[in-house]
Amino acid sequence: MKLLFTPEALASYNDIKAKKPREAEQALDVIKSILKHPEEIIEKSESLTGALSGLLSCSYGVFREIIYSCSESEVKIYAIGKKLRDIKTSVGNYEQTQYTEDEYRSVLAQMEANRGKGETPKVGIFWYSEGRDELFGVVSHPVDDYSRANASDGRITCSELHEDVWKKEFYRQRYKGDGTGLYVGQYQDKPRGRVFYNINEDTFEVACGKWLQDYPHVYDMILQEFDLPPERTKAKYAIHWDIGQSWR
Repeated sequence: MKLLFTPEALASYNDIKAKKPREAEQALDVIKSILKHPEEIIEKSESLTGALSGLLSCSYGVFREIIYSCSESEVKIYAIGKKLRDIKTSVGNYEQTQYTEDEYRSVLAQMEANRGKGETPKVGIFWYSEGRDELFGVVSHPVDDYSRANASDGRITCSELHEDVWKKEFYRQRYKGDGTGLYVGQYQDKPRGRVFYNINEDTFEVACGKWLQDYPHVYDMILQEFDLPPERTKAKYAIHWDIGQSWR
C-alpha cells in the first residue's frame, strides 16, 4: 500500500520530529498500523463531516490526531498534531449546479468552434530527457490565443517560466507520486528551451542552448510537439538556455 503526505502534513511531521522526537515516534507507529491493519484502525477512527467529509481521524498521545484517507491502494495523510479541524480540503466541499439551456448551447458552440484547432502552431516551454529521448514538462498555448497586445518587443510566448513549472512538478512528484521521475535536481540542469512567435516576421523561433547541436533530431521533435511550420521556424541560440544557466 502506498503512503502519501500532503506538503502541509509532511511539514508538520518534520517539525514535530525535530522538536518532539517521542511524539513523532508515536505518530509514526500509528501510521504504520494504518498501513498494516487498515480495517482495524478505521474501526477505531472517527469519520469526519462537513468540509472534511470523507476523511478519518485517528488519535495518538494526548489531544493529538492524524487526519487521513484510506483506499485499497493508498493511505494519504492530511494533518498531524494538535486537533486542528480547520485544515483546508476540497473533499466533499462543493456543489454541482446545472447549466441553463442557453448556457449549455453556448458551451457546445464553443467546443464546436475549437474543433480542428489542435494542430494550430503553439508557443511555450519544454525540457528534453536524454535518457528517455523525449520532451517533457511541455507547456504550450496556441498562438491564436494571443494578440499584438501580448507581444513583448514583437515576440509572443507563454507566461509560464521554467523555474515555476519545475517547482510545481517537483513537489507534485515528491508528495503525490512515488518520489521518482524526471524532475530531479535544478530546473536549469536539464536541456530546455522556449518557443516564440515573431509577429513582425510571421515566424517561429525555437530558443535553445548549445545542447541542441548535440541532439539535432530533437529539433524535429519540437516542431511536431508544437505543430510548428518548418518553413517558418528558426532555431535560435542564447546562453540563457545553456545547461546550468539561469536568471540568477
